Amino acid sequence: MSSYDKIMRAVEELAAQYPLDQISYSSIAKRADVHWTTVRRQLGSKEELQELLSRWQEQQGKLHSDTRTRVMDAAIKVFARHGYSGATLDQVALEAGQTKSVVYWHFTNKDDLYLAVCERNLKQQTVALPKQIREIVQSKDRVQALAAWLQRHIEESILLPRRSLLFFDVYTLSREPETREKISGLFEMFNETIIQLFQNLQEQGIIRKDMQAQSLAVYVQTVLSGLVLPLLMEPRDRGIEEIARDTAQLLWSSLTIA
Repeated sequence: MSSYDKIMRAVEELAAQYPLDQISYSSIAKRADVHWTTVRRQLGSKEELQELLSRWQEQQGKLHSDTRTRVMDAAIKVFARHGYSGATLDQVALEAGQTKSVVYWHFTNKDDLYLAVCERNLKQQTVALPKQIREIVQSKDRVQALAAWLQRHIEESILLPRRSLLFFDVYTLSREPETREKISGLFEMFNETIIQLFQNLQEQGIIRKDMQAQSLAVYVQTVLSGLVLPLLMEPRDRGIEEIARDTAQLLWSSLTIA
């Protein structure tokens, strides 16, 4: 068996047993009975190794709640609590119950950590949205189902206001043009998913076909952003249920009346 085959077998065995942060060049080398420099030469950088391990675990359905995940879970809480500019990696480490060096092991800096959180959030939404939209269009009362979804959206945004504005916060406050460019790239991929969803609804004859799906996607996202902002600026009881109901009626009418 070649060194590469030994290394790949060791990778699969370790990925099946341990979280990503507990697998290293040296642990793979020990399992494969080769030198750690051979592992690095065959598998590439630490980032490439983590991507390989993560992809294998995802394919095999063996994802573990590793330290990286716990750091990201802690980061979204810290960012939501303090805003992007006020958050520090020390606060993230404390929230995650880890040392700052552990945070730096997984993320180069605050921008790198934020981008990872942003990417994970958008991927989760990409998975969740088609299911949510399918449930709405399959409901007997689509407007009522949309109103219930809007109400949850509003209530979550009011509960965690900083979290709702975090993406825009980072985009405007980050000093790194590369970070803003990466954020734009992530949103571009997410928007492609939204546009595809609207195209599917048009093909099914559920929403109007006299406008481009891209225009409708931008319109709906603009409505949702504009809906939340006034409520965040004046966080008091303003009849959220009624606002969600009326907005759902207006939104659905505009999407379905040609």
